[in-house]
Order: sequence, then structure tokens, then C-alpha cells
Amino acid sequence: MPGLNSSLYIGLTGLSASQSALNVVGHNIANVNTPGYTRQRADLSSNVASAQGQVYFGTGVSLNSISGIRDKFLDLQIYKETAVQTGADQRYSTVNAIATSLGDTSSSGLGAQIQSFFQSFQDLAASPESTALRTNVVGKAQTMITSLKTQYSMLDDQRRSADQSVGDLVAQVNSLTSQIAKLNDQITSTVPVGSNNDAIDQRKALTDKLSSLVGINVFEGSKGEYQITIDSGSATLVSGSHAYTLTAAQGAGPGGMSAVMSNMGPTATDVTAGIKNGQLGAQLDIRDNLLSGFQQQLDQVAAGISSQVNLIHQTGYGINTLSAANHGTDFFQTSVANGVNGLPPSITAATFYKGMVSSLSVNSTILGDPSLIATAGAAGAIGDNTNANAIANLQSATNTVDTNGNGVGDSGPFSSSIASLVGDLGTQVQKYQTQSTTQQNLVAALQNQRDQVSGVNLDEEAANMMNLQRGYQASARFINVINTLTEQLVSQFGQ
Repeated sequence: MPGLNSSLYIGLTGLSASQSALNVVGHNIANVNTPGYTRQRADLSSNVASAQGQVYFGTGVSLNSISGIRDKFLDLQIYKETAVQTGADQRYSTVNAIATSLGDTSSSGLGAQIQSFFQSFQDLAASPESTALRTNVVGKAQTMITSLKTQYSMLDDQRRSADQSVGDLVAQVNSLTSQIAKLNDQITSTVPVGSNNDAIDQRKALTDKLSSLVGINVFEGSKGEYQITIDSGSATLVSGSHAYTLTAAQGAGPGGMSAVMSNMGPTATDVTAGIKNGQLGAQLDIRDNLLSGFQQQLDQVAAGISSQVNLIHQTGYGINTLSAANHGTDFFQTSVANGVNGLPPSITAATFYKGMVSSLSVNSTILGDPSLIATAGAAGAIGDNTNANAIANLQSATNTVDTNGNGVGDSGPFSSSIASLVGDLGTQVQKYQTQSTTQQNLVAALQNQRDQVSGVNLDEEAANMMNLQRGYQASARFINVINTLTEQLVSQFGQ
């Protein structure tokens, strides 16, 4: 049968265990407002029993461990969906801003400027000998070109801004992966492994931030270490205590933009195409696909206007021309081949008509002498407006824009092409707005679910604190009883 000393030891284990568990409760309460904190729980168990003959007597209680209450599956889901959400948010913000400019339907909008240009030829057809109307045609053409260049330049500015963001985001990714790798080392080096709950919480918070920057896949090893790869699996960012940096190599990407390189091995690998989500994935998509796609549509419209007007203009004659001396003159000049209606495009289909808007201008000869505008269908035909009407009618003509890169017009009229561009923008805006809202709701729901599992509930902690307080008081009273018995025993038999 255990003696008084054994009973005293049992009481002491109760005091120690209750005090330790109260410290855990206090830690939870202190961190109730700490972002990313996971509530902790003291895991108590009875000590190994002591055998006295055929009877086993308990020897008290011990604190086995302090564990964090977390759902690893929820964490992994949140990492994945956060990357999709931030990517959709970034795309929506950018496309919505562009739609406001390109979708302008006022008299200063691109569609109105194109219509005004062809209307100026319609006006000139009514009085082909008018010098003022000829000057007006040149002015409307220059205004239309300026509008095209302004919109194109705006998209270029957006692309440069996105490209600059790539370098900034890569630096942030490298900083986070370095910190996560260090925390991996702390987590796996503690004894027992994975018992450093605060380090695990810090790693979770950093991984949350990382997932907002770049799409990632997260795998947890047997020792609790994280291995993190880019969402496509094309590069490893963190493996245990090692972090592999990314580099934004300027000028190595499409169009002289930056390329994202992974430095996993002795040779850097281009992983730009493998980054799909997060802010970084969104900026790359905006830069390389969305914005360049809108620019390509503007180039196609400019190529269609230039080629169709020039084809008709070349067949006509200017005012008061008694010979064919100015026959075959282009109204527009550009460094890019028109390639519409049977004429081959200047470059491959992947980049056809690229640079058309940037190089488009009114023929310098016509700028110097608007009388050379070919309104007549025959040489010396004073007052003939055949060519002017033909050019004006292009506004409603079909198959004037080549969207396939095969040199043949397959879209149009021009107003429809602009409307299609605006419609594409509207579709993209709606798409990313819907995706952004859906993802925000999904991530919020997952985070609420995680908070219910891992968050600190003050009512629950108060109940635990009262229970532990009573346990501590009971152990103290038990020790006091054993102490009284010991004193009584000493006083009776110690004399």
C-alpha cells in the first residue's frame, strides 16, 4: 500500500499539471486577437501505475504535450483558394479599368472616331472639289489615328506596370519562402518533432501570405516540414530547410518583358508559363495574354482600315487631275504589310499585324496636298465622287478585318470589330468579377470554418480555466490533508 510520501507526490503532480494547463489557457486568452493563432490544448495523461502485490495504485498525472487544434486539410484548401481569389481580384481590377477607357461610347471614343473618319469621306463625296472638306478628311484621319495610338499606348503602360510588378512580387515571394524554410528547420528540430506550435502558426501565416502572391501546392512531410511548389509543379520553392529563389530576368520574356526563372539547379529554368494564380500569376497573364490580346485586336482593326482604304484609294484620282500621274497613291502609310483580302500578312500568324497602330499615319504626300485625295474614279473627271463614296461605304462593309492571320478579311464592319473588342472586355470584366466574388465567399467560408476549429473561444477558455482552477485547489487541499496526517504521525510517534 502506498505511503504518505507517495500520496504527497500524487498531489504535487496534480498541482503541476493543473498549473501547466492553466498556462496554456492563459496563452490562448492572450492571443485571442493574434492573426493566424491556433488555440492550444494541454494533453494530460495518468502516470504509470505502481504495483503493490496484485494491486496497482495510480501515481498521479503528467502533461504529455501541448498540441495545436488545427485542420491541416482546411489549411491546404485555403492556400489553394486564396491564390485563385487574389488572381481573380487582380485581373478584374485591371480589365475593369481598361474597359472604362476602351468602352467609351461618347464622341471622343474610338468607335465614334472611326465612324467620324468615314463620315468625312461621305461629306467629301457631296462636294469633292471642296478644299475645306478635303482638309477635314485629313484631320479626321489624324484624330482617328491618335485615338488608336492613345488606346494602344494605354495598354502598353498597363503592360509595363504589370511587368514592373513581376519583379516586386518575385522579391516578396523569395522573402517569404526563406522565412518558411527557417521555420521548417525549427519545427523539425524540436523534441518531440512538431511540438513548436507557435512556429507552426507563424509558418501557416507566412504560407497564407505566400499563397496570395503565387499559386502553390503544399505537402507536409513526416516530420511536419512543408514542401512547397508552384501550382503547376514546374518549380520547387521550399523543400524542408531549403528555399529556392525565383528571379525576374528582365528582357528574357515575351516582347522584351521579364521572365520568371527558377534557381533550383545549376542552370536557371524559365517557369513563367507555369505560374497560373496569385497576384504574380495574374500579372503575368495580364501582361502576356489579356493586354496583348486587346492590342492585337486594335492592330487588326488598324490593318483593316489601312488596307481597305488604300486598296480603293489606289484606284482613284485626285481633284483637277488631267492625267494618271497621281494614280495608285496610298491614303495611309505604315511599316507593316496590310495583309487583308488576299495580301499576305507581314509576319507569322502568332504576331500578325503587330505594330500596325504604332506605325500608322496619313501619307505624307496627302498631308502636304489634300487635293491628291482620290475622290474620282477616272482621271480628269471633275466632280466625280465614285471613289469617295466607295471609301465611305467601307464603314458598313463586311469582311474588312483579318482576325485569323491568313491575309483575308473575315470580320467587320469596323464598327462591329470595335463592338466586339468592347464586348470581349465586358465579358472578361463580368467573368473575373464573378470569379472574384465567388472566391471571396469561398475563402471567407473556409476561414470561418478554420476559425471554428482553431480559433480561441473565450467562453470555452473561461470554462476550462474554472475547471482547472478547481482541480488545482482540490490538489492543494489533498496535499494539505496529507501534510496534516504526516504532522499527526510525527507528533504521535516522533517523541
